[in-house]
Amino acid sequence: MSLQQDDEDSRAALYETMRDPELSLPEKQERALELGRRYLGVESGHIQRFDEAEGTHEVVASVGREQRIVPMGATLDHASVYCQRTIQADSPVAISDAASEGWEDHPAYREHGLDCYLGTTVFVRGEVYGTVCFISPEPREASFDADEKAMVELIARLVGRELEASRHERELAARQDALEASEDKYESLLRSAPEAILLVDTVTGDIVEANDAVTELLGYDREAVLEMTVTELYPSRDRSRYAEDLGWFADHDGARERFPDGSRVYVRHRDGHDIPAELSGDVAELDGRAYFQCIVRDISDRLERRRELRLKTRAVDEASVGVTIADATDEDLPLVYANPEFERITGHDADAVEGLNCRFLQGPDTDPGATDEIGEALAAREPVTTELLNYRADGTPFWNELTLAPVTAEDGEAVTHFVGFQRDVTARKRRDRLIGVLNRVLRHNLRNDMTVVRGNAEVIADLTEGQPAALAEGIAEAAGELTALARKARSLETTVDDTAPPASRDVAADVRAAVESLRSAHPEASFSVDAPESCHAVATERLGLALRELGENAVEHGGSSTVSVTVTPAENGVSVSVHNDGPALPDHERRVLETGRETPLEHGQGLGLWLVNWIVTGLGGAVTTDVDDGTTVTLTLPRRSGTGTDGRLDYAWQAAIGTDPE
Repeated sequence: MSLQQDDEDSRAALYETMRDPELSLPEKQERALELGRRYLGVESGHIQRFDEAEGTHEVVASVGREQRIVPMGATLDHASVYCQRTIQADSPVAISDAASEGWEDHPAYREHGLDCYLGTTVFVRGEVYGTVCFISPEPREASFDADEKAMVELIARLVGRELEASRHERELAARQDALEASEDKYESLLRSAPEAILLVDTVTGDIVEANDAVTELLGYDREAVLEMTVTELYPSRDRSRYAEDLGWFADHDGARERFPDGSRVYVRHRDGHDIPAELSGDVAELDGRAYFQCIVRDISDRLERRRELRLKTRAVDEASVGVTIADATDEDLPLVYANPEFERITGHDADAVEGLNCRFLQGPDTDPGATDEIGEALAAREPVTTELLNYRADGTPFWNELTLAPVTAEDGEAVTHFVGFQRDVTARKRRDRLIGVLNRVLRHNLRNDMTVVRGNAEVIADLTEGQPAALAEGIAEAAGELTALARKARSLETTVDDTAPPASRDVAADVRAAVESLRSAHPEASFSVDAPESCHAVATERLGLALRELGENAVEHGGSSTVSVTVTPAENGVSVSVHNDGPALPDHERRVLETGRETPLEHGQGLGLWLVNWIVTGLGGAVTTDVDDGTTVTLTLPRRSGTGTDGRLDYAWQAAIGTDPE
């Protein structure tokens, strides 16, 4: 006999067994297992019922020579059987030689020495009932092929259908027992059911019985329904298709919202509006005649919930703030969702962070006080909002305005998740620091200079003779300084408000243009440039402003008559060094240039050096100084956005966002 013939004969025998009305459910199960065992050439076959709450498998049917391993009535731990994997899988689990296929550490192999296994899941009413499996303690020479797997799936499907029919019969029997006083047990059953149930003649399509739920759903009285055919309950445009496909619902397990072609099922209310519906049912024989018992469910609310869920999902996905959801039932609070904006802010892929605690965003300069505040709120299951320093995937720090809120279950008590909202507020923090600097300078410098103005004016007013010209010169000088200070404050404000994104620029060209401007403004000084013909780095046109400010400072405040500018390309960036031969830059001025910081007792003389620091660090670069021979200020710029130069990106960003560099 050919393999194909053997397959066809086995399937035919299986169908015949399942259709035999004389056989009980246990007899059908045992015969189906015996057919499968012989077809596969294995030692034994089993049907197991899975109890998810208890985490066990109960053997409800067993055939073959190895029943001692999986005996009838045995209760097996979920973790100790191959069926554990079967329930989790979407297709049959096949093992021909467990030891050579990587299963040697599985409890089913260690405890029972099972080398051969083929199993699949049994479903009843769309829910997992358990498994059908076939086993042998010895390896199998050949792997299970597609026909053999299909045979096991067929057995599982037919066993599931028999179990569902048996369960349905038990439920009917239970309802019938509860309605002993009724003359017509079927009519009483239908009328007592909470769902809309129709009994339809399969030949004529006439509705022969309908319960009260049908009249509530469709708006007709019961007498009117019993004078209709089933197709009259559906939209007129689809009645022919409904009539053709009605039997399809009886032949397919479970409830269906759509027809085979994918179109949605509707029933029509008496007032003419269509109700989205779910149909399920079975063919029953009553008094020697076949009837289709059809259950109709209104799924309008279900569809509305789906629409709301899709809308909420789109809203979260498209939100302009980072959104994460963490599982509060796990003590480590692993992430289960992150939206695209979170990916953009942090540089971390949403799939890659799933399962991680959000603390992976923290780094060496994250304030422990902020993290403690978050931890206390999480422990108390309370909302919290704070700002803390986090780090992107490339190591770049940023200020994160974080809000966490608990999400409770439907009972409103147990916290099941935490939703987090992340907002990058680095620019705001930088702006706040700038405002502080402006306020300090205006309070300190203007107050002092205005004191000079007022003092000189008082002296002039009191003098009747003497040196009015000299005093007037002092007044003019103070006024000039105030004017220059206001001008630089405006430049700094404009720089902060500049929204032009950094891009690759020819730094050498910017240097030459800045030096030409300086030569025109200071003909008494000597300027030189040492630069390649072109040299590109990430910058904006504001770089020229920083270069001019360094030259101005060297001539006006450094007392230098010679200023040299050198442009040096490097592997990861470009450096621009401005050297003057005047006195060394004071330490507190160097601190402003390099870190953007001052001490409470030491302040810079103006805004110029602040402006240089702000421009360069805003580009992701760094500023360093050297005072061994005059003063050399070096600006280091990255070649690519987000890339450090000479290992100083973190240092530059620390200066820019207000953390203390080492």
